[in-house]
Amino acid sequence: MMKLRSILPLLPVAVLAFGSILWAQQREKTDPRPVPTIRIDTDLVTIDVTVTDKNGNYVRDLSADEFQVFEDGKLRKLDFFAVNDEVAMSRPLAVVFALDLSGSLKQEETKTLREAALKFTELMQGDSVFAALAFNYNVKILQDFTDNPAKLEKALAKTERFEGSTRIYDAIDRAVTMLNRKAPRSRKNRPVRRVVIVISDGFDSASLIDRTELIRRAMAAGVTVYSVTLPSYILSPTQSTQRVITPLDASRIVAATGGRDFSADTSDFTPIFKSLAEEIRASYALAFYPEGRDGKFHDLRVKTSRQGVQLRISRTSYVAPEK
Repeated sequence: MMKLRSILPLLPVAVLAFGSILWAQQREKTDPRPVPTIRIDTDLVTIDVTVTDKNGNYVRDLSADEFQVFEDGKLRKLDFFAVNDEVAMSRPLAVVFALDLSGSLKQEETKTLREAALKFTELMQGDSVFAALAFNYNVKILQDFTDNPAKLEKALAKTERFEGSTRIYDAIDRAVTMLNRKAPRSRKNRPVRRVVIVISDGFDSASLIDRTELIRRAMAAGVTVYSVTLPSYILSPTQSTQRVITPLDASRIVAATGGRDFSADTSDFTPIFKSLAEEIRASYALAFYPEGRDGKFHDLRVKTSRQGVQLRISRTSYVAPEK
């Protein structure tokens, strides 16, 4: 269940006419008050925030008044605040798995990858939907959004060809477009978080899209990109336990969207996807309604009054709705 801590201003009826979404929280048993109802429409600007301490541990106990959101330098009042607890995952996801078939993934690894990805879908409770695409010199959709694990398993089983150049950025762009155009915005009266999980060695050789434009599109769509870097990357000449920086790292697409890289140093992907599930569970959702309707990009910044913590946010800009 979600822990909802917010002060909800009354919103004009015209803004709320699109429907209502109930975000529930687990309350104290002694508190008989009803759970508040939040009504949102597609204009709501949502920022997903991950908070960690100096040791990298997730910090899950911040309250709404410990966050400050700025739009173009102006402090904004939150219309919505929620945090997941570490056990349940009641916020639904829309996830696109983007799988590199250019030679990065060994054939014997495909079975363990498939099993780990399916385990991840089980861990992400809350009416989530999943899609899959594969890429080498082409980008091919294997499965559109579905909540049926059998369909996803069948789609991932199609990953049999291992050849060609690599179009990582084009694949991420296709995934962002799928999420923006085809993914549901809500599931059973709850808003959906949009995520891309790209599984690759991080070396692009054939993409057409500009990386800066890709980041802009991902932020406009409110998409967080996570990467699972395969063990075929070039090892560090210093014999360090850390891998070398890949072009995907250097592009900062993952970091710019509030995501994180997970290095696959073994053929067992299960621990990686468990860590990814924990990462997503630890997030906060901050949201507000834009004041203007100019169709332009606006800068976003999030701060916290809590000392000694670091924030990773899913977007540093958004596109306002047009009149």
